[in-house]
Amino acid sequence: MNYPRVASRYSKALLELAVEHNELDKVSADVVLLKSTINGSEDFALLLKSPVVKADKKQAVLKAVFKGAFSPLFERFVALLVKNHRENVLIGICEKFESDVLEYKGIMEAEVTTAVALTEADKAKLVATLKAQIGKDIKLDEIVDPSTIGGMKLKVGGYQLDNTISGKLRAMKNELIDATYESKL
Repeated sequence: MNYPRVASRYSKALLELAVEHNELDKVSADVVLLKSTINGSEDFALLLKSPVVKADKKQAVLKAVFKGAFSPLFERFVALLVKNHRENVLIGICEKFESDVLEYKGIMEAEVTTAVALTEADKAKLVATLKAQIGKDIKLDEIVDPSTIGGMKLKVGGYQLDNTISGKLRAMKNELIDATYESKL
């Protein structure tokens, strides 16, 4: 996913601070909590994005909502974001931070889309195969999409392999449309 430059910069700064203070796991948990809270409440998300609400009011709301839930490091970081009027990119910063933490730990994200849920054995086999080929630990996200009909679509590190029935049908359709008609007379 592409992130705004500001999200990347704040994420990198937060990662460096968390590593420096040996609080990476705690800050990661704080980021997950903040992200899930913002995503879980449309009103809260709108409040943070609103240019009408002053920074001190937003800071007071954040303190009331997360009273003691964040580490002091992350609490100061969020306060700095609000002070600098960057609360509108909090979700982007959180998502980029999660991605940066995985990269820092040497873990690669993979996404598999199938028509039916994979069994635990199939997931383990897929993760083992990817780990052997890529040479990194794998965090596998599974998406169940019945419209794929069958097969699987795999996204890893910017690459995508579409071995779904719907993908093959789409490719055949495009091939038929693109083929020029030649008369055999």
